[in-house]
Amino acid sequence: MGMSRDSDNRAGSLSRQGSTASSPDGSEPKAANRSKANIRVSLACVQCRSKHVKCDATLPACNRCQQEDKPCFYAKSRRGIRDPKKRSLISDKPPITSSSSFLPTSNFSSSSPSVHSLHDLPSGWSVNSIPSTTVSPKNEKELLLDLFYSYFHPSYPCLPPKRFFYNHIEADPDSYHFLLSVINFCGSLYTNQIPSDDLREAAYSAACGSLPFTVQSVQGLLILSIAAFGEMKFEHHAGWANRAVSIAVELGMNHKAFADGTSDSVLAESYRRTWWCLTFQDSTRNLCDVGSTLSIADVDSDVDLPCEEWEYESGIIPQPISQSQYETQVNLGHTDFSSMAYLIDICKIQTDLVLPYNEVPDSKKPELFERADARICDWLRRVPKWKMNLVDPDGVVDVVLYHGIAIAHVNRLRLRQSAPRSGLNIREYFPLGPAKGPDRKGQVVKGFGWNSHPIDIQAANGYCDLFRHPFPTKTLRAVFATGTLRVALAYLDACVFLGLDSPVFRERINRLVQILTAHGETWALSRKIAEDIRVVAKEYLTPRISQSWRPGVSESEAWAAVSSSLLNEPPNLAPNFGFEPYQQVYQVGGWTMNETWPANLTDIYQA
Repeated sequence: MGMSRDSDNRAGSLSRQGSTASSPDGSEPKAANRSKANIRVSLACVQCRSKHVKCDATLPACNRCQQEDKPCFYAKSRRGIRDPKKRSLISDKPPITSSSSFLPTSNFSSSSPSVHSLHDLPSGWSVNSIPSTTVSPKNEKELLLDLFYSYFHPSYPCLPPKRFFYNHIEADPDSYHFLLSVINFCGSLYTNQIPSDDLREAAYSAACGSLPFTVQSVQGLLILSIAAFGEMKFEHHAGWANRAVSIAVELGMNHKAFADGTSDSVLAESYRRTWWCLTFQDSTRNLCDVGSTLSIADVDSDVDLPCEEWEYESGIIPQPISQSQYETQVNLGHTDFSSMAYLIDICKIQTDLVLPYNEVPDSKKPELFERADARICDWLRRVPKWKMNLVDPDGVVDVVLYHGIAIAHVNRLRLRQSAPRSGLNIREYFPLGPAKGPDRKGQVVKGFGWNSHPIDIQAANGYCDLFRHPFPTKTLRAVFATGTLRVALAYLDACVFLGLDSPVFRERINRLVQILTAHGETWALSRKIAEDIRVVAKEYLTPRISQSWRPGVSESEAWAAVSSSLLNEPPNLAPNFGFEPYQQVYQVGGWTMNETWPANLTDIYQA
């Protein structure tokens, strides 16, 4: 099947960024008549080269790597080594004598990471923190893999459950070199005990080199591209995502037969999930417009839908349903589908209807707008109420469905926010103001528990309601900040441009900044967006209030309780996240106001 060796086809040409390549035929033009064995080569292992330190070139492992207990390997030379004995010792893979070099000797529990203490995040959520004890090299790999499965895997559950993953590594460790290097790097992002720089360099170097055409290579490239997005390395992200898609298509992972071809039901489920995780990431990066991309939406696919997470963790995989079966059952009113199936559905709506919206001619926008918004609302209506609770009686959070619901609300916002404001740099485009689209008016929604206010705010409120559930910010996707930016933009527009400024909206902006700041402890993108929102809020939410606001009290004192927490105070939230429902609102000049707000709030931004 061509799975054993990387080639120079379109997958390789798209993805070997930053790698050192020889001429197409592997020859050296200036030394064509000279013996390669006669060329003198100075050896240095990859570890020493990456740190720019002197290497003694001892084979098979240099003294520095032996002293630091790190894998020592040498990049293959294009010019050759004179001594045939030395040539036989050089390896472009970390040396492995047994699976124990990558795996700890102790047994593992799929539900018990090697982290114990708890602390509260700004939102009142509890996250696992790493004990301050020194991590020995023997336990380092165990810790990194535990961290990966505890925090990264829940949002991108494409790898086999941890206990099954260990079994596969022990059975065939050589196939997992690259994937394990990526897992170690991603795990290191969630702790301060283990530096990420060397692990990042090892994973990046491997991703830019020759990789076998295997599912493990696809998974490693996918995970590394997601991490690169979160670290704002967008060129790396696009290159590795493209390469992952290319190899996956070359392998035939876009066809049902690929997963069906393995007798291991857990591996088959992993293959299906890997393909769908590729589609999730492809849809997100196209919306954010970061780097040139190969659209996976143009690839024909008949891959079956994944099962529920608890079925996957148990290893008892039910008979999967096909995409056509899902559509038929939806039309019949059935709602008993897995969370991954619902996530796939909302991502398809995003790709097919939301993504093209800003590209179609203005004459076609109203029709596409109505179709997209109706499909999203129908999706939200179809998700069973018991699933919408997100937390089961045992306290286990459905992170997969959380992301699906978040995507639904964010896409309702995207349809209502103008195309020039679709990027990530809110400082640059915020002054442009909100769109004058087909839904730029207040809308009264009749029914118990509903309030009348702009659809933008309804969608933003729905997104914020998700944070009532107590789960760690660290488990949220690396691309989580892109959707949260849309929500913060809706509240900022309401305060600055739409005459809806209120302490409630300002407090919600504050909370979103706090969540992004907590998430930014791991991902640079969230940290950057949190700072951008804070700067925009500080610049544009400067109050202009008359002295009649509170007789005898200055403007700065009157607004201190509202704005100080956003601009100066450290996070201090109650355990139940403070996104409270809005009180009844009424119409003011085509827009909506809350009955409890001071009347002169309408004049805050009047000239």
